[in-house]
Amino acid sequence: MLKKTIGMGGFTLAEVLITLGIIGVVAAMTMPTLINSTQGAQYKTAFKKSLTVLSQAVVMNIALNDYDLSQIVAGTNIPKNGGALPAGGLGAQSLYDIFHNRLNIVREASGGDFDTTAGSADQWLIVSDTDAGDRSTFSTTHKGEATIFKTNLETAKKFPEATTILMMNDGIAFIFDNTQANCQKANTNIGVADDNYCYGFIDVNGQKAPNRVVQCDPGTKSDTTVDDETTCTVSSPTDIYPIAMYDQSVIPATPAARAVLYNK
Repeated sequence: MLKKTIGMGGFTLAEVLITLGIIGVVAAMTMPTLINSTQGAQYKTAFKKSLTVLSQAVVMNIALNDYDLSQIVAGTNIPKNGGALPAGGLGAQSLYDIFHNRLNIVREASGGDFDTTAGSADQWLIVSDTDAGDRSTFSTTHKGEATIFKTNLETAKKFPEATTILMMNDGIAFIFDNTQANCQKANTNIGVADDNYCYGFIDVNGQKAPNRVVQCDPGTKSDTTVDDETTCTVSSPTDIYPIAMYDQSVIPATPAARAVLYNK
């Protein structure tokens, strides 16, 4: 007896292609957000780690050399292009001495050792080529004064030659002006009338892009404001963070950096 074969239904080629197309569109829409979220989390974690490492360096220096940030003296910046150190070194008891002696440093340089030539091994732009506002933020958040970080930022878009850069073994760079001194918070009990914070920057992934200063989301308070703006939020953390240093503390220097630290 012949048995009747029951046909098995299946998808046509057109249906499969349509399904794959829909999947592709959804992936294209969600992948950038997922990637940005992952990078942002990595930047945030690296920033928190960096603050801890720098703070521990200060505490260790107090234990071993018996002085903190309030007692540092103005040093000399790293010579350009590997030149000889100045007579007397870079300044005993300076910012450089505290952090160079207590961190695992694999390379050090001045800002002038880096250029903006595309493809150069020393290319290290401060921020995006097209974002003049971001470059302005980078300079104005450095104490809001006419410091070395303002020099040529709008034209050269790179670290000024007078900048000291210490690069750690985990790829994080600590960027600062080694001529700063007596970093301390106001304390009338010891005769210090005003805050005298010292400032610098943490670049959590060194020379790698995006080299963007962290900023508040559009519509929230500007992170160039000196006051702590509680409304600032940062939905997409970037890789450069302004920091302030005083006494035994290393803290975020702008509302945007604080927002990242405290997950706002």
